Amino acid sequence: MDSTAIKRPAHLRDILEKVGPRHEPEVQEATLKEARLAIPTPMIDIVFRTGLVRSFNYAYLSEVEFKPGDTLTIKFTTGAEIVVEGRGLTRHRQQVRLHRADEIRECSESELALQGEGVSQVESIYITEGDKQ
Repeated sequence: MDSTAIKRPAHLRDILEKVGPRHEPEVQEATLKEARLAIPTPMIDIVFRTGLVRSFNYAYLSEVEFKPGDTLTIKFTTGAEIVVEGRGLTRHRQQVRLHRADEIRECSESELALQGEGVSQVESIYITEGDKQ
């Protein structure tokens, strides 16, 4: 046996034997990118009763305005503005303000007719487009 050979403990030999062949750096990098978890970009979905969904990036949220009588206005630095009208929108305001609302969903016609007082209800949503950059 060569005196320069390194003696490794059995558990390290087992680990090294299980490791597959080494790849070129480009292949290793591509494999690492596929294995990496995606970092979610916080967005809020605006869901219309027609099924249309628009997503807005929370990074561009600049202002949330709430008017008693339940009108919630969400403004973005891009100039886009979302106006939400309904009842019991205080919870929506808090969630948007804290970047915690996943979606604001417009109620269907049947939901509007069936829901009673004290229930949060989005009756209509209007979006004003901002500057496209």
